[in-house]
Amino acid sequence: MNELVFSCTDALDQPTFPSCPTDYGQRPVKVLLMKEGGTISASSGANPTAAEFQAAITSGEVIVIEGITNGNVVENSATELSGDDTETGGTEKFDVYQRLSGRIKRFDETVKRALEKYTRFSNLRAWYITDKNYCFGGTEGYWASPDFSYQTFEGVGQPTYINFMLDYLMSGADYANYDADYDTLAN
Repeated sequence: MNELVFSCTDALDQPTFPSCPTDYGQRPVKVLLMKEGGTISASSGANPTAAEFQAAITSGEVIVIEGITNGNVVENSATELSGDDTETGGTEKFDVYQRLSGRIKRFDETVKRALEKYTRFSNLRAWYITDKNYCFGGTEGYWASPDFSYQTFEGVGQPTYINFMLDYLMSGADYANYDADYDTLAN
């Protein structure tokens, strides 16, 4: 991920708005996780391609969590300064944390046990894939704190699920990468 660098003397960036904006998808449907210190090659310079992810999955560096419903990404928290703490007296945000969350609906005992282990890690590298085959997380993935709940039963006739949350710091540009084969990624 690129670090956001700016100077008060720089001119404002001039954004260009495309006539047809990119449809990145409405929801995350897959999450990929890697232990801190793991390696994955990303030759494209943005995000690893589906083939690069699959090679890392095959070698055991990366795992895929599938069967996600209710996936969303929202701002979770930020350090906010205002008043005398800023030059202008206005409000400034720093250290913006995003939260990727959802429910895992397809799982068995091996998935449940694995998720219990992942929760023990204070930090993992994470990427997510949307329903339109876009990957977010950059070349190295988000430095995320995982939290996977235990299996939840809501009552008779309701499917069971596992809630999850991944909190990560947004630190600069978050370029999406499209690959038609992202939806084929599997352990």
